[in-house]
Amino acid sequence: MLPIFLGVFICVGALIPAWSQESTPTNPVAIGTPLKSMIELGSVSANIYDITITNLEVVRGQEALARIKAASASNPAPPAGMEYILARVKFELRGRYASDTMGMNIGDTPLQWVALRSDLTELVKPEVTAPAPALVGRVEPGKSIEGWVAFTVETGDAGPIMVFDPDTGGGVGRGKTEFFRLYK
Repeated sequence: MLPIFLGVFICVGALIPAWSQESTPTNPVAIGTPLKSMIELGSVSANIYDITITNLEVVRGQEALARIKAASASNPAPPAGMEYILARVKFELRGRYASDTMGMNIGDTPLQWVALRSDLTELVKPEVTAPAPALVGRVEPGKSIEGWVAFTVETGDAGPIMVFDPDTGGGVGRGKTEFFRLYK
């Protein structure tokens, strides 16, 4: 009887979608790996929405500087000892019910996407125009947004991390802070 129960349990478990790895500051999600999580939208009657965030690509150093300069000639060079790093991110939002129609603003607050040094201290986000398309806009349920976000990191730092925090900037997107690699 036990083998039959275990067989059924394994088969049913295989039908449930697998969630991506748990993201932590010491175990950030790898580039190209989708991370599934949840956020709560709504200030009075909140609903849970599913999100998927994928850091699709990372560009660093001279190539990132060239892309930032091409986006706007007025973009400055990075400070001494620092270099630019760009992340191309895809953010997907899914409602759980037909009544889930609330959208979410992405990239409209400087603290929603931040970079950390490998020692987990926060880096100052540069005030530059990111390459098009920038990761800024409103995403509605069932839709996604994709774009570039720019950071500066120390030239010798081999393990910087990107952080998504849905609770920043007065937003109503309460959820778990997620961590992504900005290195291979």
